[in-house]
Amino acid sequence: MKTLLKSNDLIYISWVKSILSENNIEFFVFDEHMSMVDGNICAIPIRLIVENDNYEFAKKLIEQK
Repeated sequence: MKTLLKSNDLIYISWVKSILSENNIEFFVFDEHMSMVDGNICAIPIRLIVENDNYEFAKKLIEQK
């Protein structure tokens, strides 16, 4: 498993989730609730994790859009 991205931008995270779902790439979201609990101080970024086999393809998809 590899971290595809870390961000506190909820719109960007939502967009990336959509791109991954459209391309049938399984992903896991870490720290989403903790990021919301910390308020707006942005101390805990949301992390999107993908399997090693899908990492390069997922990264390429995000960079192309």
